[in-house]
Amino acid sequence: MTDLKDSFLFIVAVVCLLVFIGAIIDIVFYWPSTGFDWMFLGKNILYALGTGYWVWRLLIMLYRKRKVLETESY
Repeated sequence: MTDLKDSFLFIVAVVCLLVFIGAIIDIVFYWPSTGFDWMFLGKNILYALGTGYWVWRLLIMLYRKRKVLETESY
């Protein structure tokens, strides 16, 4: 059961990473072409913050925990 859960969480983290990258690309490249629409900017900042948090929690923190556990097991 934990393998299925880990696989699902990894898929969610990858989707969040893609949405995060898409939001950053939107902000950098497409926001100026919208005439500096503040609603567009606010929406993409919220997407970037929300998905960035889950990428941090599901990908980066799990990788760090694994590395610490591997180091302690030696």
